[in-house]
Amino acid sequence: MHKSLEKNLPFLVEEFSSRGVPIDTRWKSILQRFFSDCSLAPSTYTISDCQINTEKNLEVPSVLLKFGYILTSSAEFTNDDAELADSLLKLTKQFITIEEAVEIGATVERQRIARDLHDDVAARMLTLIHAAKDEQTIALSRSILKSLRNCIYTLDNKSTASILDAITDVRAEIQDRLNSIGMQLIWHQSDNLSGLSFTPRQHINLNRMLHEITTNIIRHANAQFMEVIISLDKRNMTVECSDNGQGFDLKNCIPGKGLNNIQTRAQELEGNATWFNLNDPETGENKGSCIRVNFLITDTSE
Repeated sequence: MHKSLEKNLPFLVEEFSSRGVPIDTRWKSILQRFFSDCSLAPSTYTISDCQINTEKNLEVPSVLLKFGYILTSSAEFTNDDAELADSLLKLTKQFITIEEAVEIGATVERQRIARDLHDDVAARMLTLIHAAKDEQTIALSRSILKSLRNCIYTLDNKSTASILDAITDVRAEIQDRLNSIGMQLIWHQSDNLSGLSFTPRQHINLNRMLHEITTNIIRHANAQFMEVIISLDKRNMTVECSDNGQGFDLKNCIPGKGLNNIQTRAQELEGNATWFNLNDPETGENKGSCIRVNFLITDTSE
């Protein structure tokens, strides 16, 4: 009835490596793989051992949840089936222990790096700011220090940032950059962002993407204004950045490092980034370009 453990080792490795997938979801996939001819349903009572019950069904505990699962089949379960389920359960629990140990080790290392950056590099940057004589050097040093602090913040994967605070900060940064060259910033954002938070990775990636988009518009668009629209539909966040510049050749454009980095950062957030020109619907005349970034936010404020 069941499939052998040896032949399915590659599948087990794949399931055990599915980071980000809840462990009980992985456990159900393993049971469904090895007992593919059976029906699996959650139990309504606590199951502590893999065993065949009085109704000849196979009872299997959950890994983390209170209740377990019941496997039913037209064929009779044997003690070999119960022993296989028990072996799979032990393997899964051992993997959880290893995964937790790896995560603890990674967390400790991230914290060490964050401390070193804060105590050494950040302190040196502050010294440079105080020693600098001209405003340009001071401004550059402050910008570097801010980027460094963002990196330190990202290393602490338990920290969160209010979406409104994060957007306010990046808006102020873009406004300063555009003001310095006489370009206008037009900004729109949804009214439903209050009370929500970014994870460190969401925060830093959005900040970096908007920074790079602004750089591209300043360098290449020859535009008079930049418009940013941030909207949220349930958990789907959309960020649109457009300009009234010269657009670009979509067919022959070869994405550089900056555009590739934007796409990579969007993909890290399980989202995507798309570019398109803005054309007059009647004449077809180019009216600028736009980049749209979509990603799902993971609200950590609940």
